[in-house]
Amino acid sequence: MNIQSNKWLLNRRHVLRGLGASIALPMLNCMQLPSFGATGLSRPASPKRSVFLYIPNGVNTLTWQIEKAGADYEFTAPLQSLERHRNEITPISGLHHPMVIGKAHNCDQVWLTGANVPSSGGAFRNSVSADQLIAEVQGEFTRFPSLEMAIDGFSLAWSRDGIQIPAERNVKSIFERMFGEERGGKEAVRRRLNRRGSILDAVLSDAQRVNRNLGSEDRNKLDEYLTAVRQVELRTEKAEAWLDVPRPTLDGSVVGRFTQQMNRDQVREYHRLFYDLMVLALRTDTTRVITCMIGSEANGGAIPDIGISQTRHGLSHHNGDPEQLRRLTQTDTFHVEQLSYFLDQLKAHQEDDGNLLDTTQVLWGSGMSYGHSHGNANLPTLYAGGKKLGVKHGQHVDFNLPKIGKYNVAAANDHYRICGRPVDDKARLSNLLLTMVQRCGVETEQFQDSLGAISEVVA
Repeated sequence: MNIQSNKWLLNRRHVLRGLGASIALPMLNCMQLPSFGATGLSRPASPKRSVFLYIPNGVNTLTWQIEKAGADYEFTAPLQSLERHRNEITPISGLHHPMVIGKAHNCDQVWLTGANVPSSGGAFRNSVSADQLIAEVQGEFTRFPSLEMAIDGFSLAWSRDGIQIPAERNVKSIFERMFGEERGGKEAVRRRLNRRGSILDAVLSDAQRVNRNLGSEDRNKLDEYLTAVRQVELRTEKAEAWLDVPRPTLDGSVVGRFTQQMNRDQVREYHRLFYDLMVLALRTDTTRVITCMIGSEANGGAIPDIGISQTRHGLSHHNGDPEQLRRLTQTDTFHVEQLSYFLDQLKAHQEDDGNLLDTTQVLWGSGMSYGHSHGNANLPTLYAGGKKLGVKHGQHVDFNLPKIGKYNVAAANDHYRICGRPVDDKARLSNLLLTMVQRCGVETEQFQDSLGAISEVVA
């Protein structure tokens, strides 16, 4: 990325001209939100929220795969807890990222970008993730444009320059950053922000001069560094703009829940703590965009609560062992149950003439389908919520069945054929990501290698 071409970023200054008080309630029509454009304050934009949840290493597709398309499908065993959300959820079969087929070791990093990756894994230059495109539009109205979380693993979010935005893995730290008191008080924070100033302005001319004399690899490294500095600068400016805006007032019991020490071996409660924090961030309109990696692709994922001591990665390489497959299905079931809990909490919070799930679209899935063979076609994908964003649900959208007629997942050849190579080349995960960014006001007809929005989920 050319440094000069992004100079407009350096001169961008967000100015707040006033804001009504904010409390820990669903957003009301009488509350005003800051506008960072030239017109100053405006009426609050209708909230359009998005949550992206990543599960590592795929699933046990032998027990996962729904075998009938349309509205009268039956949830398979791992998905049974979603039955109560049937009208707010769409399972989708057959999606894939074309440039990632056969490349297993960067699936998590490109799940929300669809970018090309090296076959051997390792470092590469990513592209912008769908969540960040949404954050550019919806983040104008919130204290935090987006929230990057990870129960385990790394961030799913990537900037326009292909730089990974760090994720926070400590619930207490996330809570205090969103809702805690500023250290030293507001004026002390303002002085710290002012001292930080614009680091990039001071070094821009020297960086441009040095950049002309560098090789392409060094130019890329310098540009990545300057991009990271730009991101810090822009977030610093926004933090300063929001200093005079009161943070939401929370009940003491709520504060205690997120600031106490939590035993990570109590995996169910630990996961639900993350989900509850997401709900709190959304319902106070602290942010409208959240990404969360549920588990690391490489390690982690043991669930002592249900007697699972192996890592999810280890279970995914089961070599066909029935007991390992049973345990993998058990972990799939566990993670879907936590998703179902999250949907419960979103539906429980009423706002206007609906609930929080009506204004929140949720994508749950993985960049891999069948971990044992590193298959990454037919990605496990669940899309939920967003009724007021123009999303419709209640059916199993299946891009495989029109091509194959019926499933026979118990047959190894049939199973590998579905998971190893796309059945329908046009069934792209980027089509769904395009659909999601459009639902949130991003004006674009293209995302990565998309061929168009998925009409089956658009009302």
